[in-house]
Amino acid sequence: MKLVICVDRDDDIGRKIKVKGPILGIEKNLKVASDLAIADPEDSDVNAIFGAVKIAKELKAEVVTLTGDLDVGTTSDIKISEQLDKILEKVKPESLILVTDGAEDDEILPILQSRAKIDSKRTIIVRQSKELEKAYFTIAHFIKEISEDPNLARLVFGVPGLILLLIAVGGALGLVTQALIALLFFIGLYLVMKGIGIEEEFFSRISDFLKSISLEKISSLTYVLAAITLVVGLGYSYEEFSHDVPLGITETIVTIFTLNSLNIVILAIIIAIIGRIVDDYGLERYLAIRKYIILLAFIVIVSVLAKSAAEYWNKSATGDFIFWILLGIVAFTVVIKFTEYFFIEEIHARKNLLAKYANKKVYTYDGKEVGKVSKVLLDGSKFLGIKAGRRKISKEEIMPSKDDKIIVQS
Repeated sequence: MKLVICVDRDDDIGRKIKVKGPILGIEKNLKVASDLAIADPEDSDVNAIFGAVKIAKELKAEVVTLTGDLDVGTTSDIKISEQLDKILEKVKPESLILVTDGAEDDEILPILQSRAKIDSKRTIIVRQSKELEKAYFTIAHFIKEISEDPNLARLVFGVPGLILLLIAVGGALGLVTQALIALLFFIGLYLVMKGIGIEEEFFSRISDFLKSISLEKISSLTYVLAAITLVVGLGYSYEEFSHDVPLGITETIVTIFTLNSLNIVILAIIIAIIGRIVDDYGLERYLAIRKYIILLAFIVIVSVLAKSAAEYWNKSATGDFIFWILLGIVAFTVVIKFTEYFFIEEIHARKNLLAKYANKKVYTYDGKEVGKVSKVLLDGSKFLGIKAGRRKISKEEIMPSKDDKIIVQS
């Protein structure tokens, strides 16, 4: 008997109609396809399942649909492999016929070939979108490969991004039309972030920030006050700056740092940070409080030093400038050491968590390797989970282990 296999690698079936694979038999597959079509008529897995059923009827064969996981890659392929082993043991087919809904599912072909003979492979795609979908998967695979290689990512994304940022800066100096400056800047900034691998972290922080805004938090009020103060400060700064337009780049920088209205802009930043400190104290996020205290000290010290440097450039007086440099170094050192002493327990707890999980190998409970811990997910000194490759694993998924390795649920 031949076995027709349909693959839903990203588990649309499980997420949309709450059905787990493997789905064996023509009647069950027809019902799943119908339910999925009602839940999401545009899902390409609907056509793939109907295509697999049609082939099974024509060949008088058995048909099964295997489901993976939203985390496409190692996690989904492990689940598909486990389901496939169960079906092969139960049906014992002579050969397999693979039916997929696109180029991405071709990646599970080696899994099938390692277990049984494959007679044929059929891709079910709506005719009008066939070439477009193939092009999409080719490009997506190319971007994925580059993103996973830090050296290639810096070359392919980082260098063009840096070039666009430089062009945007040139636009600010009158070398490019003003209409392109903002666009070039943001595209360049995104490419640089992707090149160094922080774009996911950046957008995650933006999302967390938006979710944190609530009328019940002090920071929501301080954000509004900071925004108003910032607008006022920028307005005064522009007016003050426009009275004496500098001639060159150096003069421009010196003029900006000597603006009295710049203190209002700094005040806006301080107001926003104070709001976060108050909220984090209520949530007992003490390491976050330490970070914001150090940030406050850094902003104040740098602003004083920058203003002193600008005044030194204008007046050629070294005394005050050197004094403020020495005082700034001493003050910043005191702030770091004081906060380190004050939050010593939380700092030690964080270090212990990093030592416990960082760079350890991760396995499923049945011994299959997931990868190595690339990041320990912490909220201050509170453990949230780990990241192995691109997969995030919450602390609830981590199982107790006596060995020097991490065991997680599959």
